[in-house]
Amino acid sequence: MNTETLLHTIHEYNEYSKMLSEIESIKNNLADTLKSYMTDNGHDTMTVGNYKLSFISVSRTDIDRKRLEAENNGIYNQYLKETTYKRFSVV
Repeated sequence: MNTETLLHTIHEYNEYSKMLSEIESIKNNLADTLKSYMTDNGHDTMTVGNYKLSFISVSRTDIDRKRLEAENNGIYNQYLKETTYKRFSVV
Protein backbone atom coordinates (compact mmCIF):
# COMPACT_ATOMS: atom_id res chain seq x y z
CA MET A 1 0.00 0.00 0.00
CA ASN A 2 1.49 3.35 -0.98
CA THR A 3 1.22 6.63 0.94
CA GLU A 4 -1.62 7.95 -1.21
CA THR A 5 -3.68 4.80 -0.63
CA LEU A 6 -2.96 4.95 3.10
CA LEU A 7 -4.04 8.60 3.28
CA HIS A 8 -7.25 7.77 1.41
CA THR A 9 -7.94 4.88 3.79
CA ILE A 10 -7.30 7.08 6.84
CA HIS A 11 -9.58 9.79 5.43
CA GLU A 12 -12.31 7.21 4.79
CA TYR A 13 -11.84 5.79 8.31
CA ASN A 14 -12.23 9.27 9.81
CA GLU A 15 -15.35 9.99 7.73
CA TYR A 16 -17.01 6.75 8.85
CA SER A 17 -16.01 7.45 12.46
CA LYS A 18 -17.69 10.87 12.22
CA MET A 19 -20.82 9.33 10.66
CA LEU A 20 -20.92 6.67 13.38
CA SER A 21 -20.69 9.33 16.08
CA GLU A 22 -23.53 11.31 14.49
CA ILE A 23 -25.70 8.19 14.17
CA GLU A 24 -24.97 7.25 17.80
CA SER A 25 -26.07 10.73 18.88
CA ILE A 26 -29.35 10.41 16.93
CA LYS A 27 -29.91 6.94 18.40
CA ASN A 28 -29.35 8.25 21.95
CA ASN A 29 -31.79 11.13 21.37
CA LEU A 30 -34.44 8.70 20.13
CA ALA A 31 -33.87 6.46 23.18
CA ASP A 32 -34.22 9.50 25.45
CA THR A 33 -37.54 10.35 23.78
CA LEU A 34 -38.83 6.81 24.33
CA LYS A 35 -37.61 6.70 27.94
CA SER A 36 -39.18 10.09 28.62
CA TYR A 37 -42.51 8.91 27.22
CA MET A 38 -42.39 5.76 29.34
CA THR A 39 -41.47 7.69 32.49
CA ASP A 40 -44.09 10.38 31.94
CA ASN A 41 -46.78 7.73 31.45
CA GLY A 42 -45.72 5.45 34.32
CA HIS A 43 -44.56 2.51 32.20
CA ASP A 44 -41.48 0.44 32.99
CA THR A 45 -42.39 -2.05 30.24
CA MET A 46 -44.75 -1.71 27.31
CA THR A 47 -45.57 -3.34 24.00
CA VAL A 48 -45.96 -1.24 20.87
CA GLY A 49 -46.79 -3.26 17.76
CA ASN A 50 -44.22 -6.04 17.58
CA TYR A 51 -41.81 -4.25 19.92
CA LYS A 52 -41.44 -4.71 23.66
CA LEU A 53 -39.81 -1.79 25.44
CA SER A 54 -38.43 -1.88 28.95
CA PHE A 55 -36.90 0.84 31.07
CA ILE A 56 -36.27 -0.79 34.42
CA SER A 57 -33.94 -0.31 37.35
CA VAL A 58 -31.12 -2.83 37.54
CA SER A 59 -28.93 -3.32 40.61
CA ARG A 60 -25.47 -4.75 40.77
CA THR A 61 -23.06 -5.39 43.59
CA ASP A 62 -19.44 -4.45 43.02
CA ILE A 63 -16.30 -4.02 45.09
CA ASP A 64 -15.45 -0.48 46.17
CA ARG A 65 -11.88 -0.57 44.90
CA LYS A 66 -10.89 2.86 46.19
CA ARG A 67 -12.06 2.00 49.69
CA LEU A 68 -10.42 -1.44 49.63
CA GLU A 69 -7.14 0.08 48.49
CA ALA A 70 -7.31 2.76 51.20
CA GLU A 71 -8.33 0.45 54.04
CA ASN A 72 -6.47 -2.76 53.14
CA ASN A 73 -3.83 -2.07 50.54
CA GLY A 74 -2.15 -5.46 51.04
CA ILE A 75 -5.22 -7.44 50.04
CA TYR A 76 -5.94 -5.00 47.23
CA ASN A 77 -2.46 -5.49 45.76
CA GLN A 78 -2.68 -9.29 46.05
CA TYR A 79 -5.69 -9.34 43.72
CA LEU A 80 -4.53 -6.84 41.11
CA LYS A 81 -4.36 -8.33 37.63
CA GLU A 82 -2.53 -6.75 34.72
CA THR A 83 -4.06 -7.03 31.29
CA THR A 84 -2.19 -6.22 28.09
CA TYR A 85 -3.90 -5.33 24.84
CA LYS A 86 -3.21 -3.41 21.65
CA ARG A 87 -4.92 -0.08 21.09
CA PHE A 88 -5.51 1.36 17.62
CA SER A 89 -5.96 5.08 17.17
CA VAL A 90 -5.92 7.65 14.41
CA VAL A 91 -5.16 11.19 15.52
